[in-house]
Amino acid sequence: MASGVKNQSKTRAWVKFLLYLILIFLGFLIGGFFAFTRTVTTMAPPAQLPTADGVVVWTGKGGDRLSAAGQLLKDGHGERLLVSGVNEALTESELFKLLMISPEKGACCVDIDYRAQDTIGNARETHYWLKSMGYEHIILVTSDYHMPRARIEIGALSGRVWITPYPVSQDKHVSWWKNPDQRDRMVREYGKLLLTYLRQAGNKTQREAPELQNMPIKDVP
Repeated sequence: MASGVKNQSKTRAWVKFLLYLILIFLGFLIGGFFAFTRTVTTMAPPAQLPTADGVVVWTGKGGDRLSAAGQLLKDGHGERLLVSGVNEALTESELFKLLMISPEKGACCVDIDYRAQDTIGNARETHYWLKSMGYEHIILVTSDYHMPRARIEIGALSGRVWITPYPVSQDKHVSWWKNPDQRDRMVREYGKLLLTYLRQAGNKTQREAPELQNMPIKDVP
């Protein structure tokens, strides 16, 4: 009888311990989510942009990524522009219109990637481009909520490539928790970010690409 009571007591203790661990885990998940949302919703392009080797833009729904990247190229913040993840149905001339650059500028200074289908593909094609061009510093244009995962994926392949983030916001005028689409997007992206951390955890060579500090600023007329 005493043995049975003792076993029940141990079982209850283990159950309480496991519940405690689950609560701690959930607390970290929830806290991490709100830290993530705060980070991405307060992101903004640098007030002064440095001169980089090149500009990279990852295509996607919404925002003004392409026009922002095209303007960076026109303003001389990089000598070439990589547009990664372009829909195969989009022609070069149509893409140049979306970038808001002339066909001449596009023909001379824009590289187009049609192969990437997702973030990992974008990072892979960006890595190949960086390696072939010998670039060490890029301005990365993508959505604000996508920037943390994008930097991790590039860093996993390219090591200590220097990145100046240029986040593009979907809509700063509406709080994300009030908009069902934005709320769902945040939850999905946070989940993908956690999976990316787990996937890269065993890769000892992976390093998140750092932001370049104290770069000379290009004088733009």
